[in-house]
Amino acid sequence: MGENIFPKCLACDKGHLLPFSFKEDVFEKWKCSNPDCDFIVKKRDRDGFRD
Repeated sequence: MGENIFPKCLACDKGHLLPFSFKEDVFEKWKCSNPDCDFIVKKRDRDGFRD
């Protein structure tokens, strides 16, 4: 039971990627839960890209 359903952060490997939604666009951004990490994955059109 204690499994996390969110993927591990690829940048810091300490946090997990958490989804954020704005307006009707579901999961537009994914941000690392580690406060010391600024990794964000953004959705643009149909392609994902990394900041």
